[in-house]
Amino acid sequence: TMLDPEGAYLIGDLVGEAIMADTPDLVGGLEIGAVPLATAVAAIGHAKGRPLRAFFVRKQAKGHGTRSLVEGLRRGETLAGKRIVVLEDVTTTGGSSLKAIEAIKAEGGHVVKVLTIVDRQEGAAAAFEAAGVPFAALVTAADLR
Repeated sequence: TMLDPEGAYLIGDLVGEAIMADTPDLVGGLEIGAVPLATAVAAIGHAKGRPLRAFFVRKQAKGHGTRSLVEGLRRGETLAGKRIVVLEDVTTTGGSSLKAIEAIKAEGGHVVKVLTIVDRQEGAAAAFEAAGVPFAALVTAADLR
């Protein structure tokens, strides 16, 4: 769905609406699931006059290039002091987003929410609550039964 033109548009629009009240500076998350989501949100936001920048967190830094876990920032830009919504396609335990949150916090960013498209309801909500990060889902496994 995320890579289908209509699906990407609809998800980008739904996510953008769902996070507007959080007033984030950036959206992103762990590669690869968050990349098409953050890109769709950024593109739809731009089209609607609500530009929102996107970034992603690598699972591990490369040995060349920026050598950074966080990619997509402008030259000289950091996450320091930025309000960030972490995106995820499907959430099970929350491990992927927690890894992204760790990298974001290490860069000085402030995670204001984790938003997933589908919450499988297998522990992520409790993990984010324990980490002190608000969590929301567009749909849950129960909604799809």
